[in-house]
Amino acid sequence: MPRNFGKIVTALLMLSLSSTVFAQEQSEPKEFVAEGVVVAFLKSNRYPVMGPVRGIAHFAEFWIVRINKWEDAPEPLKNKVYFRVEYNIYERGLTDCEINGANLRFKLRERRENEHTDCYGSRRELSDYIRTTPGQKDPLPPLDSLPCLVADRAPIVIPE
Repeated sequence: MPRNFGKIVTALLMLSLSSTVFAQEQSEPKEFVAEGVVVAFLKSNRYPVMGPVRGIAHFAEFWIVRINKWEDAPEPLKNKVYFRVEYNIYERGLTDCEINGANLRFKLRERRENEHTDCYGSRRELSDYIRTTPGQKDPLPPLDSLPCLVADRAPIVIPE
C-alpha cells in the first residue's frame, strides 16, 4: 500500500507540473514579422548606445511605427498601419542610423496578459515624441488610437 501511495503522489505531481508548463506555453503570444519604419520615438526614453542589459534592470524605448508590409499577422493587425511599440532592450539599443532606417524588419508581438505596459512610457503627448527621418512627413494619428505591440529584439535594417 505505501508503495502505491508513492506512485499516486508522483503521478499527481507530474500531472500538475505538466499542466502548468502547458498553460505557460499556451499563453505565450505569437510573434509577427513586419516591414516598416520607426516614424517617431519618445525623446525621454532613447538609449542609442545601450549595450546588453544584465541583472534586473529594465530599459525600454517607446516608438511610433508605420508598418508597410506584414508577413504573418492576423487580420485585425493587417488592417492597421501605425502602432505604439515598446522595445524592451535586452541586447542593445538602436543606433541613430538604425532608428532612421528607411526599411526595417520587426518581430512584434501582442502584450501578454500579465504584462503591465500600455506602450506609452512616462509621457502620453505626441509633442513628447521626436520624428525620425522617414517619419518627417507622416500625418500621425492620435496616440490613444494606436494599438500597442511589443518588440523584444532589435529590428533588422533591410538594405535597399
